[in-house]
Amino acid sequence: MPKEEGIAPADSTIFRQFVTKPREVGAIRRSSPALGIAIAEAVRWPDDAAVIEAGPGDGAITEHLLAAKPPGTPFFAVELNRQCAHALERRLPDLKVVVDDLANLCSICAREEVGEVGAVVATLPWSVVPERKRTGMLAAILETLSPDGQFLFYIYVQALPFWRRSPFARLLHESFETIEHGSVVWKNVPPAVVFACRGPRRAPNSTG
Repeated sequence: MPKEEGIAPADSTIFRQFVTKPREVGAIRRSSPALGIAIAEAVRWPDDAAVIEAGPGDGAITEHLLAAKPPGTPFFAVELNRQCAHALERRLPDLKVVVDDLANLCSICAREEVGEVGAVVATLPWSVVPERKRTGMLAAILETLSPDGQFLFYIYVQALPFWRRSPFARLLHESFETIEHGSVVWKNVPPAVVFACRGPRRAPNSTG
């Protein structure tokens, strides 16, 4: 398990990309080890199906997912920001990183010859992604997930009241059988809550 530590040099990459491309990088510093552990523990790791992390940034969550995943479970990351992707490849040279948009997940999986997808862990800046774009991403996730697949993400606590009333939250409730969340991870700046959506139903209709 990666050791807990303070602010890492990778924060500088995150901050620079946040300033130049805020719609691709929604954080100004890396997620804490406590949040990484909470997400890794929330995944119901499949035996054979692949696990995909979307929007890994500098790999703060990725390293905990890699530490927790069972041997032999296929795992790769999809990162839209090319600079973050290259920095992540340098930090974790054994990790497969695909530079692409999550909305293209179906074609990505076909290109990478992925069979079943058991989980998508999305550490994307959902609050700054336009509604139509979010709907397209969710449609791609739903089309890709296996019948017992899961979609995991986190929300910062200060955004929870808005998120619960958002069209995207309604889409998630329409698109999954169950949505669960864990306790607040206070050892993160800002504090965050991990959500796990399980039992994909159907692709949502595009709105907005």
